[in-house]
Amino acid sequence: MNGKLSKWEASAIGLGNIIGAGIFVLAGTTIYDAGPGALIAFGITAVLALTIALNSAELSSKIISHGGLYSFARETMGDSAGFMVGWLRSISYSIAASAVALGFGAYLLSLFSLPYYFVIIAAIGMIIFATFLNYMGISVVARVEKYLVVVTVAGLVLFIIISILYGHWEISRFTPIAPLGFESIIVAASLSFFAYSGFNTIATLTPEVKDGAKNVPFAIIFALVVSTALYIMVVTGMLALMPWQRYSVSADPLSNALAFSHAPLFVSYTIAIVAVIATFTVTVSLIVAGSRTLLQMSEDKTLPEWIQGRKPDSPRRAVILIGGLAAASLFLGNVQVIALASNFGVIFSYALTGLFVAILRHRKVKGEFSSPLYPYVQIVSIVLSLLIMYALGVKAIYLGFITIIVGMMIYYFEKEVGSRKLEPTESKNTNGIHEEG
Repeated sequence: MNGKLSKWEASAIGLGNIIGAGIFVLAGTTIYDAGPGALIAFGITAVLALTIALNSAELSSKIISHGGLYSFARETMGDSAGFMVGWLRSISYSIAASAVALGFGAYLLSLFSLPYYFVIIAAIGMIIFATFLNYMGISVVARVEKYLVVVTVAGLVLFIIISILYGHWEISRFTPIAPLGFESIIVAASLSFFAYSGFNTIATLTPEVKDGAKNVPFAIIFALVVSTALYIMVVTGMLALMPWQRYSVSADPLSNALAFSHAPLFVSYTIAIVAVIATFTVTVSLIVAGSRTLLQMSEDKTLPEWIQGRKPDSPRRAVILIGGLAAASLFLGNVQVIALASNFGVIFSYALTGLFVAILRHRKVKGEFSSPLYPYVQIVSIVLSLLIMYALGVKAIYLGFITIIVGMMIYYFEKEVGSRKLEPTESKNTNGIHEEG
């Protein structure tokens, strides 16, 4: 490619993936599920996200690869485990892109008086454009997202200021803290984790970032800290602007809160425009991550080589595959169902990161970054991941296990018929594990 990404460009792509999905689209559903307990739910998932971010930062400094979690699994646990994680991640990225695209359509609808079916049409159109942008190459994506992320953060800051001015800062808006029971907070946390899951996108860009082993861990942690601070403040503002009982399964909750509180009309329009931009940047970033995962799987020969279709800085066929699957996923159901279906693959793969770190520590693999408080951080990441996965519900777990079964059938069928030969020894040399001594 024409020059590598800086740590700030990598951070911008990560923030572009994180900020938008959870706050602009799913925060209202989280409040609907847990009431004021949504603040605790976001706090729980912030702790989980931090532990996983520390794991991912250490792993990305030791395993230099486009594959992110797929490559971490493959290098530590072998080809079949790597394929399964890569398969789940690719499906999850695609489904997540469709959930965010629904948010794009809903906020666009709030700007214009159009029939509801326009939401799906707008979502499909946005996915097509996001796919085209990725098709043009990662350098184009980085330039676009670097500026759009600034607009997104500015929009959230504006929302926070308006919530301070127009919100009702009364105890009744924030109590009782768990009106629907503690279990509802865990359920809400399983949904709100969707808001944090984007930091792994940065790990998939390690080979394309200048001094990636050092700068990618920085970008991961920086993006997570910024997004967490914004999330907590925005959810607090939402509770002040509108009673929690009035939230519902809606893809444009910030607009609803502003309308209820009679905030100035220009603010509502501004936030809707920012939300449209934010959901676009998230969709672009999700396609980046999904296509890079498929690229690495193809280079490792765990998927057919034709998937790459690689030009200087774009795995073009992989981009089209992820974009096409994202468009098809729009018809799985409402935004809540789609997000939960995506979260299974995300949390399942993240639950393994603590184990990956332990394996590399046992092998004495060295890198530019090491997670503090080992092994306690890793234990917390595994336990919280399992708790959140349990709270996803029967439907999400059911869809997740179907995805796993289909993936294993594809993997073993390809292996059995000999359509390609797996060469783990050769491909591991290309992934670039850093070892010393």
